[in-house]
Amino acid sequence: MDDSLQTALKKYATASLRAYQNKSEEAITLYDDILEVHKGEKIEDEALLSQAKLLEAKKDFKKAEKNYLTIIEYYSDGVLADDAYYRLARLYEGPLNEPEKAKNNYERIIFDLADSIYYVEAQKRFRNLRGDAIN
Repeated sequence: MDDSLQTALKKYATASLRAYQNKSEEAITLYDDILEVHKGEKIEDEALLSQAKLLEAKKDFKKAEKNYLTIIEYYSDGVLADDAYYRLARLYEGPLNEPEKAKNNYERIIFDLADSIYYVEAQKRFRNLRGDAIN
């Protein structure tokens, strides 16, 4: 393992511990450091997702949205893409109040990520936003 990845993993572990300890601000700052110093490295999508969840908890929805969009833009073939699409859709459906954007993100899961753990939930939410009668 190269030194850079080792360093990034240590920072990530520390940030995760701070998040677990409810020290969200410290964790967010540590994730920022990872995102700045280790840009483009394999750890970036994990840091973006973890940070976005903390930002959502702080009700900083626009910054969380930016993180999810970054994951989708640069890591759409990665294992966290469905998390980003789903969490982004939930943001648009709820606090950001942009139902069309929510539908578009649920559609991406339904049509492009059919093996996602969010598939069934995305279908339900998409149909609900579309106005289908659901039994």
